[in-house]
Amino acid sequence: MNLNVNTAINHIRLKKLYKLLNQINNYSEEMKQLTDSQLQQKTLDFKQRLNSKQNTLDDLLPEAYAVIREASQRVLGMYHKDVQVLGAIVMHQGNISEMQTGEGKTLTATMPLYLNALSGNSVFLITTNDYLAKRDYLEMKPLYEWLGLTASLGFIENPQGPISNQEKQALYNHDIIYTTNGNLGFDYLIDNLADTKESKFLPELYFGIIDEVDSIILDAAQTPLVISGAPRVQSNLFEIVKAFVATLEEDKDFKMKKTKREIWLTEEGIEKANTYFNVPNIYGGPYLDLVRNINLSLRAKYLFDINLDYIVMDGEIMLIDRITGRMLPGTKMQAGLNQALEAKENLDISDDMSVMATITFQNLFMQFQRFSGMTATGKLAEKEFFDLYSKIVIQIPTSRPVIREDLADRVFVNEDIKNDAILEEVINYHKEQRPVLLITRTAEAAEYFSTELFSRHIPNNLLIAQNVAREAQMIAEAGQLSAVTVATSMAGRGTDIKLSKDVHALGGLTVLINEHMENSRVDRQLRGRAGRQGDPGKSQIFISLDDYLVQRWSDSKLKDNPTLMKQDTDYLSDSPTFNNKIKRIVKKAQRISEEEGMKAREAANEFEKSISTQRQLIYSERNRILESEHLDTLDYDSIARDVFNHHFKNYKNKNITENDITKYIYKNLSFSFNKDDFEIHNHDYEAIIELLISQFNHQLMLNKNKINDEELFQQFLRKSVLKAIDSAWIEQVDYLQQLKSNVNQRQKGQRNSIFEYHKVALDSFKQMEDIIKHRIIRNLCLSIIDQQKNNDLTIHFP
Repeated sequence: MNLNVNTAINHIRLKKLYKLLNQINNYSEEMKQLTDSQLQQKTLDFKQRLNSKQNTLDDLLPEAYAVIREASQRVLGMYHKDVQVLGAIVMHQGNISEMQTGEGKTLTATMPLYLNALSGNSVFLITTNDYLAKRDYLEMKPLYEWLGLTASLGFIENPQGPISNQEKQALYNHDIIYTTNGNLGFDYLIDNLADTKESKFLPELYFGIIDEVDSIILDAAQTPLVISGAPRVQSNLFEIVKAFVATLEEDKDFKMKKTKREIWLTEEGIEKANTYFNVPNIYGGPYLDLVRNINLSLRAKYLFDINLDYIVMDGEIMLIDRITGRMLPGTKMQAGLNQALEAKENLDISDDMSVMATITFQNLFMQFQRFSGMTATGKLAEKEFFDLYSKIVIQIPTSRPVIREDLADRVFVNEDIKNDAILEEVINYHKEQRPVLLITRTAEAAEYFSTELFSRHIPNNLLIAQNVAREAQMIAEAGQLSAVTVATSMAGRGTDIKLSKDVHALGGLTVLINEHMENSRVDRQLRGRAGRQGDPGKSQIFISLDDYLVQRWSDSKLKDNPTLMKQDTDYLSDSPTFNNKIKRIVKKAQRISEEEGMKAREAANEFEKSISTQRQLIYSERNRILESEHLDTLDYDSIARDVFNHHFKNYKNKNITENDITKYIYKNLSFSFNKDDFEIHNHDYEAIIELLISQFNHQLMLNKNKINDEELFQQFLRKSVLKAIDSAWIEQVDYLQQLKSNVNQRQKGQRNSIFEYHKVALDSFKQMEDIIKHRIIRNLCLSIIDQQKNNDLTIHFP
């Protein structure tokens, strides 16, 4: 879609919003006349009108927005500008508001949060890190409390130990909750492992606003949140396989497509592996673990780059989000890849943990009845937002015109010459006392420039996203006279750079970017660090044929042209023909990078569909069991019959011996069964099934009599059923994680890997249903029950 059509569509959308804005402005004069107590009373009035079905939230929007706007002026000394009100309308409507850096998104969000909290449901503001969540919560809390609503921070900073469910209930029992995507995601998974209704703590996911929405639900969408369980059986092959992989030659022994993160052994590589490990065929049945380790080691060595995909911190692998440059604490690669990276970096090999529960951010936010978002860079991703989430992006006008000057890219033949030019540019600006923000793609590059500037006696702040609070402070100071700040791509996102008066007169902040990022949204966000709220400023990007974008995503052979490369580098850098050629190469590489990113997110979304459907079925069944006061309603006879038929189905045409039945009963129904109490007549299959059902009911009745308390018996039934569901579901989740990692190796011929995954996932879900039924019967019969003095039960499951 061309720019003019986009602009026209956005104009039409804004016209509708302006009608609502006029209604809000008409209420504003009325609100100014109210006393404090009258204005505060409005919250109760709104709630009463909603409860009596007199009004909907949409009906209340103009008046409610006028109320919080006036309250904000009185409590915070901040009055929502018209453009902020427009953004707030978009968010209530469940869409994405594109608002530029410095336009006050934090204040804007208070309007839809207040309005939706009037419903009596908890509402969420979700942002990217703890620091921003806490900062915004502390700033806006007085406003909500003045209006009679409660607000909280949805996590405890730096907890000294595990947080109890009761503590979490206290955090979430509020009208408005400020939290992060990571904290909310993990709490969602933990909440759905609760074994009693009383220990659940998460409110219904009713309405949420996501700050930096493109970063959270697009860029971070492929990284699943994982709660780990018990360690798997650990492979001891990592070190020896690492030594083997070091002997392999690219193109001869293995081939790779780095852009698609694919790598595989050639026929020569397979033969080399057979010889090295002295096996007839590594793809033979007994050697599957060896093949898996070779694949893991190849991926770790060639597809994952230190300081780009991960860093080593305190002897551990710390993953980095490629797009944002931020660390991902608590996130580990699954299926042995984390251990392969540890072997690559000569670290102690950690336990490969099984997966108990997992969800992607994409899927987490689909659990909300409604969610919306705000960002400075949403429009470029509107198609993806619409395809994945059915959301449109509306560009909100800035309160003052943007006067920042975005200079044309400067082009260089190679990285060395480019870096020298960047340093020279910084030095020149520094001489004039103009502040400079130099942004790099990697922490390594940032450290290089910082060191070089110090060696030239230019003091600078280095920001590589390892301390978010300090980072925000340094970014905020980047607009001062003579300030030089060197930062990675996303450092300080969410923090305004305010200019001192002297800097304003000198022409504002200059943002220099040492290469184009893999996504043009990020480029745009970085340029937007300068020129906030009508401030003056400049931005410029430097490019060369050595740039990562060109190396990874371009098929250009320009650098291999010996005649061209022999020419004077200054001449080439000044040549319009050469400049245009490089710009076209970089632009194409960025477009390919963006397309590949979209494909990867689509694939991740497709893979997620199976586990998402299964998760919803399991979680809704868990909730139904937790909410049921009496679990006698479950047809245990029918479950038992299914279990016995499933076990003995292969015996239908054969004799079932007394030994077969006795063994089965001891193992599944009773430790104290007396085999002398029964005899099999004519080996009749149906009679045997009835006998087993009779034995099951007898054992269940013994347990009921032992407990001798109806309420405690219901607790026993509930915990037995939940334990069966949870243990089988944990195994299923771990299996699906492993399957997703290995599905490409499972393919035969040209079969589509996603189709193959869904097929196997469905088959395994059906098997899991049989396993759950089997475990329910065993838990009800074989559990050892201890009744505590406080009248609670301790159950030791078989």
